[in-house]
Amino acid sequence: MPNAANAGSPEELQEIYQLLKKGLGHERVNDDNVFALIDLASRYGNTDLEALLREWQAPCSDGSEGVPSTIPPTRGFNREHVKRR
Repeated sequence: MPNAANAGSPEELQEIYQLLKKGLGHERVNDDNVFALIDLASRYGNTDLEALLREWQAPCSDGSEGVPSTIPPTRGFNREHVKRR
């Protein structure tokens, strides 16, 4: 869980932000500082960096952990996808 207290000092966040603007410093982004960095990008109008950081913080998994769904297809599935002769 992100912790604002561990986000880093304003100077450190500014340093990371400046590196990110140059395409560097990605390894310094973490769960604790990503929201503060998104806020900086938003305040400075850097929409590309803001979008990149929002993408970074978004969950990568749909929660299935790779397990296939056991929900049967909809009623129309076979009719729509049947092989026609």
